[in-house]
Amino acid sequence: MDRRAMLTVTLSLLVVMTTGCASRGNRNKITALQSRNAVLTDQLNRGYSDLESAMRERDDFNTRLSSALAEINGLRGQLAQRVDPEPAPPGWTAVPGGAMIAIEGNVLFSPGKVTLRKNARRTLDGIVSIIEGEYVSKDILVFGHTDNRPIKKSGWADNWQLSAERSLAVVRFLRERGVQPSRLVAAGCGEHRSRVPNNSEPNRSANRRVEIFAIDAQAWTGRAP
Repeated sequence: MDRRAMLTVTLSLLVVMTTGCASRGNRNKITALQSRNAVLTDQLNRGYSDLESAMRERDDFNTRLSSALAEINGLRGQLAQRVDPEPAPPGWTAVPGGAMIAIEGNVLFSPGKVTLRKNARRTLDGIVSIIEGEYVSKDILVFGHTDNRPIKKSGWADNWQLSAERSLAVVRFLRERGVQPSRLVAAGCGEHRSRVPNNSEPNRSANRRVEIFAIDAQAWTGRAP
């Protein structure tokens, strides 16, 4: 083989070797790029997942916030509509729609009795003047209350009957003094709405009482006056 032929062969080998090295280098670069792309794609997917989770949490927060704001607005509306009790006369307690006064049972009645004491009439006359002066347009509710000691000697069926008869005695007195019967309501609660536990004589005495409410009809029944 002459020198020219040998040179040609040598150049051919160099080209082949150079081309092979370049191909391996490119493949390595491609492989590296593909690995990097896979890593970036995984990071991107995790980013999308985190973003979706954050968006769901945001939507849930906005829902809870809207519910809380609606509840607050509802409470504000209720407060705006609430009417504060008007000042009550001495001895009376202001309540929504009017006022009430509580009279100890032994002021009005003897033990086990439903006939008003003489001094009780003077007390009730003062209440009538308040009713007909301050509360002439209101209904009058009379609630009788007892302690929890069972009936033994007075002849009443139970404390409910005793308390109801006492409230009726007061209602009839108010009617006699000019309060319109259509405004009057009598109710007996027996021992079931005690102020304090019936565990001592002072407490039982406090629970024996008559409560008189002067109140708007609409406030306690929903009907027009």
